[in-house]
Amino acid sequence: MKTPLPRMSGLAVALFAAIQFSGTIATPATAAPGVCTNTVQDYSVASGDTLSKIARASLGDSLMWPRIYEYPGNADVIGTNPDLLLIGMPLRIPPCPGSVESLPKTASVQTESKTTAAGLKPLTIYVVTGDNWPPFTDTKWPNDGMATEIIRAAFDASDIGANVEIDIIDDWNAQVTSLVKKDRYQMTFPWAMPNMDFWQSCDRLPEPMQIRCEYSKSKPIVNTTQVFFQEVGRSDLNDTSLEDVKKRRICRPKGYSTFDMVEAGFSIEHLVVGSSPQDCFQRLLEGRADYVALNRFVGLAVSYDMGISDSIEMSNFSVPGTLHLLAYATNDESNRYLDEFNIGLDRIIANGVYSQIVSFFNDEFSRRLVEK
Repeated sequence: MKTPLPRMSGLAVALFAAIQFSGTIATPATAAPGVCTNTVQDYSVASGDTLSKIARASLGDSLMWPRIYEYPGNADVIGTNPDLLLIGMPLRIPPCPGSVESLPKTASVQTESKTTAAGLKPLTIYVVTGDNWPPFTDTKWPNDGMATEIIRAAFDASDIGANVEIDIIDDWNAQVTSLVKKDRYQMTFPWAMPNMDFWQSCDRLPEPMQIRCEYSKSKPIVNTTQVFFQEVGRSDLNDTSLEDVKKRRICRPKGYSTFDMVEAGFSIEHLVVGSSPQDCFQRLLEGRADYVALNRFVGLAVSYDMGISDSIEMSNFSVPGTLHLLAYATNDESNRYLDEFNIGLDRIIANGVYSQIVSFFNDEFSRRLVEK
């Protein structure tokens, strides 16, 4: 797994140019993943497998292991070490890079309003999100980003028959403290939520997180990977488990949430706090940190922007996370919509629309890195 972060490989580029999308229905499990498919495959882990080996065989590039790790259900099966796979683990392999050339069309993004069976204009659900968090939500990305498109598609696949209007207001704090809480919007996304089985009570959460106890959450709309980036060639880093990583100097930028790391057993008091992701990477290259803990999209984008992608690599370890659509817990109407959303989300995962959306935005992310 410990491989540098070069530009997209020649094989991946060739696959992107050559593969045409033709479906997303899952195929039966095989003894080994195919070289590349345009469907969602079921796969059982075999002896000697690592996630990077499976990614190289099925997606054409070992660096694409997070695509497999983040596909619904896989992180739950694998746990926090993507290279520690057990024989027989059931995994789902997403479509090949480049096999999804455009986003699936959903009625939610068409200009015509839906109508009910009686010809009446249906209700409208008002949802708010933020900006500048690519590829999840960003006005500079197709259809305003991956999470935004998943929200539209899932509601479109639900039975509620509603129009969904998504506004982008780049004030994340206001979304949960006032806009949704005061019913100016009925829902907000995408939000990470604490594991209350771990925290037990809201007052044990970091203070900025406590308001999230006032919200109901959907099923995960996006799975995320917090990666521990390290400097290439660090021969002294011979960690074999997440417990080893916890003893190291880990840089986390100031203002970035740490509740997920606490849930994974990290001591916040021992973190190296950087002023920014760039500062953390600079500390890493200067030997003042051993790892930088960042969402894999953020870490890759920053390393490319800094021109240090050849000097940085992803370690074998990660902390899986999830992002959700939220409704205020005491708003019965909004929570009914949340239930309908969950039904639609299950449907687009089952029928392959979800995999098309996620694969498209992963490819878009790779394309934009290449263009940097």
